[in-house]
Amino acid sequence: MDTGKRIVSLREKRGWSQRELAKRVDLNASVMNRIESGERPIKDVELDKIATILDVSTDYLLGRTDKDTREKTTEEIYEDPDFQYAMRSAQGLSEESKQKVFDFIEMMKEVEKARNNKRKNTK
Repeated sequence: MDTGKRIVSLREKRGWSQRELAKRVDLNASVMNRIESGERPIKDVELDKIATILDVSTDYLLGRTDKDTREKTTEEIYEDPDFQYAMRSAQGLSEESKQKVFDFIEMMKEVEKARNNKRKNTK
């Protein structure tokens, strides 16, 4: 899938019109249309903005990877309210209990990975 098609797919998943994404990226709607249709190459600065707004990596948009999630920075992880809640909740746990929580998280990551692979193989 080319860059334009990936942008269209991600935009449509969010329920956004082409005009709405163009506005968020600070582009003219006709320019966004030409990028999505492949009539105009995407500039680096536009690629960065679109990737940030759609919360994917530039590598995904360019087709270098099929992993459509952007790796979060350490700062983004620490600022995540769910992460903060988990850390506060774990404060009173024994080391054994903490290890069980970590084991559960690893198991859930494997479940998610298998689910994503299954989805990818059914497309």
